[in-house]
Amino acid sequence: MKKRNFRIGMIGSLVLTSAVLSVSAKEDQLAEDPFELNRAENQALNNEKPWVGRSPEALRKWAKKNLHHKVTARNVIISEEHPEWAWFRKSGLGLFIHWGLPSANPDTGDAWAIQWNEAKAKAGRYMEPATKMFGVADTWNPEHYDPDQWMAAISKAGFGYAVLTTRHHDGYALWPSEYGTWDTGDYMGGRDLVKDYVEACRKNNIRVGFYYSGPNWHFAHEQKSFGGPKSGEYVYNYKMEKVDPLPDLPAEVVRAEKEESQGQVRELMNNYGPIDVMWWDGSVAMTGEELAKMQPDILVARGNIATPEGEHQAASENLKVANECGWWWEQCRKSENRFTPNWHYGVECENNHWDTNTLLTELIRSRSLGGNLLVNIPPRGNGEMMEWFYDVCDEMAGWMKHSREAVYDVDLDAPLPTLDKTQNYTTKRGNIYYSLPDDEGVVFITDVPKPKKVSLLRTGKTLKYEYQDGALCVAVPTKDQTELPDMVKIVL
Repeated sequence: MKKRNFRIGMIGSLVLTSAVLSVSAKEDQLAEDPFELNRAENQALNNEKPWVGRSPEALRKWAKKNLHHKVTARNVIISEEHPEWAWFRKSGLGLFIHWGLPSANPDTGDAWAIQWNEAKAKAGRYMEPATKMFGVADTWNPEHYDPDQWMAAISKAGFGYAVLTTRHHDGYALWPSEYGTWDTGDYMGGRDLVKDYVEACRKNNIRVGFYYSGPNWHFAHEQKSFGGPKSGEYVYNYKMEKVDPLPDLPAEVVRAEKEESQGQVRELMNNYGPIDVMWWDGSVAMTGEELAKMQPDILVARGNIATPEGEHQAASENLKVANECGWWWEQCRKSENRFTPNWHYGVECENNHWDTNTLLTELIRSRSLGGNLLVNIPPRGNGEMMEWFYDVCDEMAGWMKHSREAVYDVDLDAPLPTLDKTQNYTTKRGNIYYSLPDDEGVVFITDVPKPKKVSLLRTGKTLKYEYQDGALCVAVPTKDQTELPDMVKIVL
């Protein structure tokens, strides 16, 4: 019997602990240490369904008061007013590519390792001086970088878009920028890694997304703190040395850093043709209006739609609330089975990873709750993707041949059946439901009319069912089950 990995969020509870609830945080403070994010614990709500009995307006007020700000959106987007963004919701699946200096770090793929804090120290987490990560730039020149191979694989696997970390918090730009001296123009002989990525996306019909970090840990790093005790007794500098608390950066330094960031964003918007997605992290370097002057059709994801991050923020009830609020959402998830702080490549990524069933199940869960999945699969520092990535893409390509209709261009506006009419992850298109059986091969849905037809989507085979008092029960025979999601198609 296959495992459906329903632990990912079927009975996930709303995240309400103070450790994650940044209700009072400024909305533009978007970056979080993955270690701190994972320390949050779920608090059970006794099966409370906060979306029941509340109007979308009232629920939005409730969500902004009770949920992490990444689970809420800044705007309610009216689909009819933005046909240029229809592709995003139709597709539903994107590849998040964290790649940069931390990927080539021999000790860790955790960019946040250079940020010290007491909790990480007590937990024995690895920390290192910023000088070590920065020093990677002196020799990094990925000899096996071939984004065309990545994009060809995900295109066949059913992905619709990708998002590349053009600049992460370490501040190193993956293209030869005219702004600053911390980019491939200064350290890689002018090699343009972003250009190669964009061309590979377009060649393989993948929409182009750019991640860009507002914070730049490298800029004026000699004057910056890299963490310290809550008491403020001392801080750590870029060499991971204890020093007296550092003064605030002079206004002219803050201004110069912002100007450099804005100049780099203008390059990204003007030098690579049409860009489909902008994904901010840490802070927002430009407003959506400023971006639109250069890229009229660009969708701003982080900072505009809800972008829950990690297993806790992306618990099913949280996603249900976001959907019932009328918000577009995209959950960004690391493709790992047990927690690491790594978004970039680390050696643990070679063996600690989702299999095809887990990735597809998580995609189905996302679609059944009205949103997108942006799954992070990091390349090695030398530019290679891990071997398992291609195996998963090949298996996904086979599944998409028979079951793509269950996740692509499905209905995403509330109300949707998952968590209300059924605990099975169930997508919807008009009068058709696509349901994922539980571990026993069973689908159970309430408050539905008697179906006209019930079949196994993979084969088209008609399935027997029981129907009584508005409740439908379908059991997929064991002989018809496979190791990947066997979607049940229900025509009502």
